[in-house]
Amino acid sequence: MDPLTALGLASNIIQFVDFASKLFSTTTRLYASQSGASAEHLELESLVSHIKKLAEGAKPRNSPGSKINSDEDNTLVDLGNQCVAVSRELLGVLNSLKLKGDHTRSWDSFVQALRTEWKKDDIESLQRRLDRMSNQLNARILLDQQAEVVSKLYEIASDNRRLEATRTWEIDCLREDFQKLFKKIEDGLQKDGAEIRTLAQLSDAVEKGVGYSSELTILDFIRFDTIDDRQIGVRKAHEQTFSWIFRNRPSPSQPPNAQNFGKWLKSDNTLFWVTGKPGSGKSTLMKFIFAQFFFWNAGRQALQKSQEGLLRSILYQILRQTPDLIPYASPALWKALISGKSRLPIAAQSLSTPQLLDAFQVVSTHLGESKARFCFFIDGVDEYDGKPNDIIRLIELLKSTLQVKLCVSSRPWNEFEKAFGQDQPMKLYMQDLTSNDIRSYIADTLEKDTGFQELKQRDNRYGDLVQDILDAARVLAAREDHIARNFQVPNYVGLTNADRIVDLQRRLRLIPTDLNEYFERILFTVDNFYRKETAQMFQVTLIARDALSLMSYWYMDQEASFLENLKAGPVSKAIIDGRLAQMCKRLNACCKGLLEVQSFEHRGGTENFFNLKVDFLHRTVRDFLRDPDMQKMLGKWVGTDFDANIAICQSLIAQVKTAPQDRSYFGTGNAMARVINLFFGHANVLEDSQYPLALEVRLLDDLVIALAQHKSYLGSVWTLFSIHERSKQNSSRDPGYLVLEEAVQNGFHRYVSKKLGERPSLPVIQQAELLRCALFPAASCPVSVPRLPMVVLLLEKGCGYHGPNCGLHNPSSDKTPWIAFLEAEYESLQTGRSLEDTLPIIKDMLSHGADLNANCFLGDLMGGDHKASEVVRMLITDFDARALGDLLTRTTDSEQQKSGSSRRKRFISMIFRGKRK
Repeated sequence: MDPLTALGLASNIIQFVDFASKLFSTTTRLYASQSGASAEHLELESLVSHIKKLAEGAKPRNSPGSKINSDEDNTLVDLGNQCVAVSRELLGVLNSLKLKGDHTRSWDSFVQALRTEWKKDDIESLQRRLDRMSNQLNARILLDQQAEVVSKLYEIASDNRRLEATRTWEIDCLREDFQKLFKKIEDGLQKDGAEIRTLAQLSDAVEKGVGYSSELTILDFIRFDTIDDRQIGVRKAHEQTFSWIFRNRPSPSQPPNAQNFGKWLKSDNTLFWVTGKPGSGKSTLMKFIFAQFFFWNAGRQALQKSQEGLLRSILYQILRQTPDLIPYASPALWKALISGKSRLPIAAQSLSTPQLLDAFQVVSTHLGESKARFCFFIDGVDEYDGKPNDIIRLIELLKSTLQVKLCVSSRPWNEFEKAFGQDQPMKLYMQDLTSNDIRSYIADTLEKDTGFQELKQRDNRYGDLVQDILDAARVLAAREDHIARNFQVPNYVGLTNADRIVDLQRRLRLIPTDLNEYFERILFTVDNFYRKETAQMFQVTLIARDALSLMSYWYMDQEASFLENLKAGPVSKAIIDGRLAQMCKRLNACCKGLLEVQSFEHRGGTENFFNLKVDFLHRTVRDFLRDPDMQKMLGKWVGTDFDANIAICQSLIAQVKTAPQDRSYFGTGNAMARVINLFFGHANVLEDSQYPLALEVRLLDDLVIALAQHKSYLGSVWTLFSIHERSKQNSSRDPGYLVLEEAVQNGFHRYVSKKLGERPSLPVIQQAELLRCALFPAASCPVSVPRLPMVVLLLEKGCGYHGPNCGLHNPSSDKTPWIAFLEAEYESLQTGRSLEDTLPIIKDMLSHGADLNANCFLGDLMGGDHKASEVVRMLITDFDARALGDLLTRTTDSEQQKSGSSRRKRFISMIFRGKRK
């Protein structure tokens, strides 16, 4: 059980038992009256209300992902249920007293009043029950929870930092409050009992902690792994290149409408549009501006380029800074988390665009209650994966929020010109930039070059050279840094070889004025000796689902025999630094600056092992290399024996094998989890029949070996897979089983079939977990795969189990995959999510003996429990019900009778038998 949940429950139980016990000994007079106006009647009403409140607090609840895993947990749950039962009896008596009382009757004590309703034996029996409960639970148990609560609070603080939320001060204060309350309880024990007021304060503190934890859970749900890639996606702009954007006074060096941006920031206008041709420097300008604002960039992954990705990014930024608004973003989920009744694991749920739009609209209406104001910078809306009008409508919706300002950039497409370009002062065309902006960058860059300093001494025409470079850079506006650097680095030998001014000018004239021609010219300067490696690096970067680390490129650059014989074990920082430095040189030699190393800011040490990323110099380079002619040429260079997906998988396994054993790499959304997620995204191609099964098995088995070393370091490796938020009840599970779970999640049918054949004695609880993985693939899975084929495969292999600790929604129950599936599908139906594969899955599960008489809980609004047969009919049409025929009308009991002595049929039917009351 979650430490805060356990502490809160224990505290509330003690308060309830204390209050109820005092009722039997108090000398306070109780009054009853049929008139609702008397003070005496109100006192009785207050007593009823207080008992209800205490009983509600003592009612057991389970937080998401919690489980009953100790005798103490079982004791608390049992005592909580006893409190609920006692409260019902007491409330029944009090309600009866209210109805039977009159204006003149009063009692000297609660016991005297109770004697008018109950027999002496019943009263004494209740007193004995309260005494037993009091003996079982005392304040000492609260102190026993102290270490776990402190650990939980540190976990909440860590999540708050990771999610960049703004609850730091409140969490620190809460931690201090807990320390003071535990001290008071300890002092109270030395005086024969803790004060009830202290226990009430402890319960309040627990509620705060649960609230903060729930806020972070929802925030983490909205966030997605690649949301932080904006920090590395754009090169740092030169300090002076765009400094005019913030100047208030006009100057000759400014673009004609440069002051409009500053005016817009101060005005009531909500939108400012930055536009320009491909490579014109839009992203560079946005990077320069956004230092204190939110920045969204259409990246390489589908989620980054979608409406969903943009909405989630903006919601995340608003909510992390105004956490009080989080309950409004998802009221149903918030209520479920606070009450401990979340019906689905968070990561098993998905966020549709309509749901996100609703959440944004609700949150935006409450923004007025806070003093927060937001300015969002959204780069590259033309890169959005959809029709321009779709993203335009979304921008218009964001504009309608009074507390939000937007600066968006895009190419000058007609749709964007019509939507954003009508307000002349509120836009900036990059071609309006004057030469002074580019001149300042080029001059500053060349001034730092010793070769250029020598040239200035030899020839006073160096100013002409700066102008010539400027003319070339104006044509290729965003690449002035690349042009300037070409006169610095050894790749362009002009300055290094002490060329004359006339020689350098001639080199400039050889630079093409068209971007594609420019890139092609650079590409063909690569030494023929490196062309195979060049093509491999470009193909890998083009196909990568996410920017790969520099260390991955180092491993891909090694001979095949090196990777095949690579032993699992961490490498030292010195080795890491040497390999990274070597790979930087290799990238420069093979790619001539078209690929470059980008890194997260403010990171150092062994974190470079994962966080130094490689990507294209600019999006236009990716577009250039995707051209069919360029693809044909790269194909010739690379040869027929290179497979980019396989190379990526092998390099990622090598990273896992040799990663430094640092705890910061493990856990939700951290480096190792992202590497594994990326591995399965690329390994998915192995399911194609053109790849031999032996290759698929070898790679995944190699991943198992890589993970095993981290198991010995951490004690368990389930944290690597916590991106899927699956039950953690068996943290000693072996890496082989965890990889098998991931294979199920990601639709690796051939691998799963083979491994299940090799593991006939797989524990039945793990078989049930595999079936749940197939029924509830995590929203964060890198590749969306249909559920039905894997469900069919697992059922044919007999995977599943009805028993303790295999529940999906509540690990403390014995809810089976069949019941969990029906309840989840019903919830999906209520939220409007697609149920397109529901019918065939139901049919297949019924064919394997699913129990139509099992109980499903659909929530209090739906009347609580329903038979599985009723729920099935809610999920399908009448036509589908007729198509199911006998499958829908039979009962589980009759099926079991028909099964005779077939051991396999008995086992299969056992999978689906639901929990009975």
